[in-house]
Amino acid sequence: MTFKKGFDPNRNMKGRPKLGLTTAERIRDALNEPAKGQEGYTKFDLMVDDAIARAHHGSYQFWDALMNRAFGKVPDKVEMQNEEKPDLSKLTDEEIKVLMALLAKAKPK
Repeated sequence: MTFKKGFDPNRNMKGRPKLGLTTAERIRDALNEPAKGQEGYTKFDLMVDDAIARAHHGSYQFWDALMNRAFGKVPDKVEMQNEEKPDLSKLTDEEIKVLMALLAKAKPK
């Protein structure tokens, strides 16, 4: 078979066919449906109210989830910055000896 510029019979010019809604889109759509018997409320609103009630009755899991969503998760890591080390090349030999003596004296026992 010879190659013709711009044409490849094995190439799918239309791309992969659409598969429909993603799982996340389906869940969002379901949560935004109106709640039965609750005018102006969605299923999501009912779930939030339930989570708040459970947190109010002592469920740490629900309290933690609500706080993290409402105000952001507390960082797990503490960043530490390294202090710049002094440039000892600027010191004379005598100054380095004095510095070493002071550091030795200041060491904890």
